[in-house]
Amino acid sequence: MISALIIYTQFFSRIVIQKTVDISYIKKGVPYLTLFGCLIGLMEAAFYQFIQLIFPGIVAWMLTLFFDVLLTGGFHLDGLADTADSLFSSRSKKRMLEIMKDSRIGSNGVLALILYYALLVVIFPYLPKEKWLVVISLSMIGKVGLTLQLYQMTYARENSGSGNFFTGTKTKNILKAQLLPIVLAFLMFEWKGLVAYAFVVIFAIVYRRFVYKKIGGHTGDTLGAFVEVSQIIYVLGLII
Repeated sequence: MISALIIYTQFFSRIVIQKTVDISYIKKGVPYLTLFGCLIGLMEAAFYQFIQLIFPGIVAWMLTLFFDVLLTGGFHLDGLADTADSLFSSRSKKRMLEIMKDSRIGSNGVLALILYYALLVVIFPYLPKEKWLVVISLSMIGKVGLTLQLYQMTYARENSGSGNFFTGTKTKNILKAQLLPIVLAFLMFEWKGLVAYAFVVIFAIVYRRFVYKKIGGHTGDTLGAFVEVSQIIYVLGLII
């Protein structure tokens, strides 16, 4: 477990841990991926609880979203933008994969990022009263979305890439990763939390089919994009 948490911290955040861990733990550690997300969420919730003592709620919420970018380096936001630019380009599979590799951001990518943050801002007043619980949930649910996409995953590129680290993840490890978020969703938000979690699972199936139809499998970018999409689906589920 410790090796998995260390490599996820090195891989998915800007927190520096000077310890070498075998790259295989990215795949072997999948049962602890949602735990890692929860730990990141706890740090962000602590920040939110502190900053709201100084600033009004919506401002504290926005600063917490900014803190998340500082903490994680906006790791999955790049995937969201690249995926939007690629999959909505109406190009061939080969060209879509090339677009994902392009370091420049296009109009679809910009719109995806704007809509992502716009939704998180406008949804704030409608979220459950204990906003710090939502903050804890966001990073964890994002990792839930990632694990769901790993089920019998096909890698879309011929050459290796970051997404290929997860190829061959065992189904039992994906299921183990769901235990913590299911329990916490119920403890935090009762049945509404379970409904929101179910929405993420259902949308994961829809998203997977869409991506596979476009490019025949996942890349690191499409996996990362669903981390952010999962968060939006979850908070929408909480306010229904």
